[in-house]
Amino acid sequence: MAGLSTLTLATVADPLYALTPAEFTAARNAVAREVKDSADLELAARVQELKKPSPAAWAVNLLARQRADELEQLAELGETMREAQQELDREQLGELTRQRRALVNALAREAADLATEARHNLTATVVEEVAKTLQAALNDPAAAAAVRSGRLVRALEATGIEPVDLTDAVAAPEASMVSAPRPASERKVRDLVAVRAAKDAEKKADEADLEVRGIERRVSDVETRRGRLESRLADLEEQVSAVEDELRESDRDLRSLGRERERALKRAADLRAEAEKLREQG
Repeated sequence: MAGLSTLTLATVADPLYALTPAEFTAARNAVAREVKDSADLELAARVQELKKPSPAAWAVNLLARQRADELEQLAELGETMREAQQELDREQLGELTRQRRALVNALAREAADLATEARHNLTATVVEEVAKTLQAALNDPAAAAAVRSGRLVRALEATGIEPVDLTDAVAAPEASMVSAPRPASERKVRDLVAVRAAKDAEKKADEADLEVRGIERRVSDVETRRGRLESRLADLEEQVSAVEDELRESDRDLRSLGRERERALKRAADLRAEAEKLREQG
């Protein structure tokens, strides 16, 4: 397909992580097969290794694509809070803490609304994971960059003063952040998915054709066998008809012979009676 030579892991990953979790695996596999067919085996292997995002990670990725400005505010608020902590400004920290709570809760609700618009409702547990991920982004600049990448694979959580664990948290971490939707890349990946789906459908159609031809051969064999059986049945029916005729003729003969036997018995009895009468007269 034209344009495959310009694909990178980032250009493939960005639109894949914009898909719903339910769509992700099939799309990733289709793209990996299509890239493999183009002979870019290394990229195909890396695409195949892309992990399906958790529901919370997917919801945060929605924010990265559709609410980038709000995530920028989140990162700036985190930086401001770190400066206030260094200056030990308790009054400012109190105000910033209220702002943090309000912004995190608002963004978590916004993520849930965006997910609902995408026909993928979030559970209360997932919304809580989204909030924890946003809180981690507030606490750690590296976590903020991961959240804004748009390729988050799993939820994040801040454990205190230690840096947030980002191990295997972001797909294609070497790529730049997603600052806005990339329709060209998304179209390219969707085209790849469509091409692969068409190829798979064509292959299945060919397999179905082979199955149909096999069934047609079996139908032909059964029809031939049925024809032979019908011919045999016709012959047997003729034989049955002939035998029935013979049976009817035999029945007629038996009835006729029965009548003759009765007459013969009566004649014999009459003759014996006459003979007896003659003996008595002599």
